Amino acid sequence: MKKVLLLFIAAILFVGCSDQPKQWRIGVSQCSEDIWRDKLNSELIVGSYMSDSVSLEFLSAEDSDQLQIEQIRYFIHERVDLLIVAPNSAEKLTAVIDSAYDLGIPVILFDRKTNSDKYTAFMGADNYLVGKTMGELIGEEMSGEGTLVEITGLKGSSSAIERHRGFIEAIAAYPNIRLISSELGDWTQKSGEEAMKTVIAKETDIDCVFGHNDRLALGARKVALEHGINNIRYYGVDALSTPGGGVEAVKNGALVATYIYPTQGMDLIRLALKILRGEKFERVNLLQSAIIDDTDADIMLLQDKELQRRSEDLEVIHAKLGLYFSQINVQQKIIIVCVVVIFIIILLIVLVYRFYIMKLIVNDEITKDVVVPTGTPENESPFLERFRSILQQNLHDADFNVERIGEEMGMSRVQLYRKIKALTGTTPVELLRKSRVARGRQLLETTDRSISEIAYDTGFSAPSYFAKCFKDEYGISPGELRGSGK
Repeated sequence: MKKVLLLFIAAILFVGCSDQPKQWRIGVSQCSEDIWRDKLNSELIVGSYMSDSVSLEFLSAEDSDQLQIEQIRYFIHERVDLLIVAPNSAEKLTAVIDSAYDLGIPVILFDRKTNSDKYTAFMGADNYLVGKTMGELIGEEMSGEGTLVEITGLKGSSSAIERHRGFIEAIAAYPNIRLISSELGDWTQKSGEEAMKTVIAKETDIDCVFGHNDRLALGARKVALEHGINNIRYYGVDALSTPGGGVEAVKNGALVATYIYPTQGMDLIRLALKILRGEKFERVNLLQSAIIDDTDADIMLLQDKELQRRSEDLEVIHAKLGLYFSQINVQQKIIIVCVVVIFIIILLIVLVYRFYIMKLIVNDEITKDVVVPTGTPENESPFLERFRSILQQNLHDADFNVERIGEEMGMSRVQLYRKIKALTGTTPVELLRKSRVARGRQLLETTDRSISEIAYDTGFSAPSYFAKCFKDEYGISPGELRGSGK
């Protein structure tokens, strides 16, 4: 019955499929070879199965600016129809990519950017937001104080530059966090190991390490453990579900959390086809992402296993069809192409639906009672009521922090951070600080206690820090408030 149905659909579409499509050659210039880019390349290949008009050619520069320049010149000489580039260095690759664009070759920058506006489209995650989000999360989990190490990606790459900028801006909100060092890496685990050796030679009192990718963080962890330092918390970026990847590292406790840095190779192929066909497309395509902690890891691994199995099914089907095509006539080929296209579309719809369901499951605890708080108790969610009640009961305790709030609410630190951020637009540490400052103001206005007494009564570790937070919040110091009689 299925065979009859597919042949019937193919017959209906026969007329529309009878024209031979134009053949397009796409050059893919990768800055390096690693498991993240291997995943992207595999997705590009699977994506190309959606159209028999695309051929892909991959070249990897192996982290060499000069080699990538030469490879792009090769693609220009070959007059490829479209160029997909992940530039190794923003500055050094600008000129050659500009020359391709000036010659009329459409250029899609993926993952990284150049220092020029000469490109057709960009697709990738917001690296500034990646750094900022991880900085906020780490600041929260450190309860606003402690020592921190950053290990950056390759010097000169736009992703490393933007992640660093976002991270530094985020932790600037936590004056009691001391950034020991921002060590240079090159995205490899080995460079993470070397960076950590440099740090440990100077200082071993380290609370947290943020690696610009998971491999950097895991490299740092390896060295720290070899030196007998086992109380550091590690955070990374990429969240690959492949063996040895970030999700597995979160599941086994090697990383506290990681941040999904999506590949989305099939979306990249769709964008390329829109450009080649002269269809409308978005010039800037930012990919959505999310934090992954130990509450999400199992679901991510199951989802990736399912997607990998479906991709392998497509590979087998494609190989068998290739063999079969060599043995049949043109008319039969056209019918089969139509049937395969329909099959792939249905399969992609199923995959997207499964991904959506998985995403709902992952985010369920974040969104199930999310409301926009109005500040009035009758309109506030039960979750926020409980959160605020716990805050108010413990403001006097200087040792009370976000970790203890999470324990009382039966949530992990990351879960609490994400849910409070979604509900209020701010972070648990900020809300705790604001609540303490607000209580301090109330005591200043209604009692004759000294400023130092009030500072300690509201959980601040020092009167000077209370005064700073108070002025940041209200624009005047505690002493000025009392002196003004307000």
